[in-house]
Amino acid sequence: MRKEAKVSIVVVVLYYLLNIINTYFVTTAVLNRYLIAFKRNPMIELNSIIGNIAALTILLFIGLLVFKSKKTRLLYIIWITFGLNVGIFAVGIFTKYYSTMFSIYEMTLFYNPALDLAGSIFVEALREIFVYYRILVFIPTIVLSICYLVIKSKHKADKKSFSQKNTLKYGPMLPIMVLIMGFILSVSTLGVVKVSMESKWPINAERPLYGVQSAGLYNFYLGEFFGINLLEKSDDEQFDSTLFSAYNKNRDTYTNIFGQSYGKTLHISEAPTVEIDPSLLQNNNLNGIFKDKNVVVIHVETFNHFLLETDNPYFDDAYFSNLKTLLSESYVLDNFYTNVGIGNSSDAEFSVMTGLYPRGDTTIYWNYNEVPYVFDALPKLFNGYEKVSLHSDVPIFYNRQNVHENMFEFDEYIYYDAEDDNRSSNKNAVNRYPNHLIKTDEKSPWISDLSLMDWTMMEAERISNLGKNYFLYPIMIQPHTPYLYDPYIDTPLFTQDTLNIDQTALKFINYERYTNDFYQKFFEVAKTLKDTVYIFYADHGSGIEKRDLEVILGRSLTPLEYRTEMLKTTDFIYAPDDTDTTSVLPKGLIKGRQPLVRSQVDLYRTIVELFGVTTNQYYYGVNALSNERTFSIDTRTFDIITDDYYLLSKHLATDNEATPDNVFYYKNPSEVSIDPYEVYEYVIVFKKRMDQMITKNVQQYLTID
Repeated sequence: MRKEAKVSIVVVVLYYLLNIINTYFVTTAVLNRYLIAFKRNPMIELNSIIGNIAALTILLFIGLLVFKSKKTRLLYIIWITFGLNVGIFAVGIFTKYYSTMFSIYEMTLFYNPALDLAGSIFVEALREIFVYYRILVFIPTIVLSICYLVIKSKHKADKKSFSQKNTLKYGPMLPIMVLIMGFILSVSTLGVVKVSMESKWPINAERPLYGVQSAGLYNFYLGEFFGINLLEKSDDEQFDSTLFSAYNKNRDTYTNIFGQSYGKTLHISEAPTVEIDPSLLQNNNLNGIFKDKNVVVIHVETFNHFLLETDNPYFDDAYFSNLKTLLSESYVLDNFYTNVGIGNSSDAEFSVMTGLYPRGDTTIYWNYNEVPYVFDALPKLFNGYEKVSLHSDVPIFYNRQNVHENMFEFDEYIYYDAEDDNRSSNKNAVNRYPNHLIKTDEKSPWISDLSLMDWTMMEAERISNLGKNYFLYPIMIQPHTPYLYDPYIDTPLFTQDTLNIDQTALKFINYERYTNDFYQKFFEVAKTLKDTVYIFYADHGSGIEKRDLEVILGRSLTPLEYRTEMLKTTDFIYAPDDTDTTSVLPKGLIKGRQPLVRSQVDLYRTIVELFGVTTNQYYYGVNALSNERTFSIDTRTFDIITDDYYLLSKHLATDNEATPDNVFYYKNPSEVSIDPYEVYEYVIVFKKRMDQMITKNVQQYLTID
């Protein structure tokens, strides 16, 4: 064999070997700390490798057919490799922010205008190259570039032969045949994954990750580019409304998966953690205790429950002191979890307003442009109220104005858009509240949440003066990842000298003073507005890294303990006593601590029942005040949390039984009332049907009439 032929073989082998190894930087938990991968088995792993070989072969032989000289073919290999390396780096950054894989069939999360944040996120991405050694994903490009330079130097004396047209030994037919074989191999491996996915993972969440791991990263995305969509589920189960009736809790009595019997009327005896002022009680149940009162639902941006803990080296009672004062006068859900998927804040809003789990793999708010979803959202149920939502960002972010005013049926969605030239729009806070447009930083694209509280008070007073009740929905926007525009950035509580954690985590915990100011401002709201009940909930956690959380808490965490802390947020109900005019904060008429698992989907039912409004549609959550047990679903990863354990569903799907690897127990395993795998089997069928219900837009037909 000629020396040149051997060199060409070496380059091609390196092209395949290095690029295939490179995929493991984003598909394995060992090399990508931002996701938990599905378990691997030899057959699926082999399928993945074959799929990647097929995809790399297609890319390689397209170049061999298009380019004719040794120089241009080598450069093509380098540029293709560089493109693949950039793609892997980009997918890695995506997993940092979304903890799952990207699919080109799901572009809705890129619809939001975020130019003001793009620069900072780009800087964070560049930091990843060095801080997290992501430079390693460019090794294939570096190695092949070195090979090119070495080969080029060998042709110094004969540059013409290096650049001249070089006919393939067996003509174009062999590359064409190899190309066809590559396509056949690619489609075959994708088909294997499709069958496996339908049987092992029938829900929407994490299907891109399943496809990337099982079909090969390059093969999965090349298949999507050519129109092969592994994310589509076959309709092997036709819609059957009777299947959903088993999950319906909008009825007089039902029995849940834990064998407990409850109904839509909550008796005081079923809410032993509630301390309630007698003035709210009409009889021996809690339904309607807030009937005809005004309601303000406050969406809190990015909060983790661990921020309230003091059994660590850094946080004390002074940290979030105003919030802790408010919690002492509230009914607090101490074990509350987010349900958001890739829709983030919009998913939290969706779950609270409808009581439904988002699909997790898409943004329902943006999908509303194509699918006219019909849900009995909370604003629709408060007849005679004026309903207004408020947010200090542009109206098209998450398609909020369209969704809030049309799908949820708020009377108005008030926003902030400094670039809007239409000065007649009274929905733009620039025109509506020209004297309440404070920013935390002149560079910030948003108005401070303290001004948001001013807007809320002004709306409440305006509506009250009309002799009407109000349903207000102020949506906070700070602290928003990557936690910029902190007004106290120059005088931080913590520095890396006192707390050795990543800059992003440091910025997050230093936002405490701004948030504390927000709650101080809320004290003013609570003392001003009358006959009003406030429901606070946090949309999602911070996503700070495991190592940083361990430093903050002063203890090591298992991966599933860390996941628990990242999903655990906060929620509380505050009903101030309007007769208390002397306290710093009016005392609460309902107090207590709920230790049982609750999540965002439970707030819908809780509000419906406590305010005495009605819906004839099914609802599926529990009343947050009751002692009924339930579960929470992380719709992004389909992990499941109960009072007894955390279930790593991606591993349970292949293990087919509970093991120490896929279950983290919060108590002694001998004390649990139901086998973890039984819960997993129940919840995966439930979630599959919930996904189907949303996809087919049939919740409107699931009624008790």
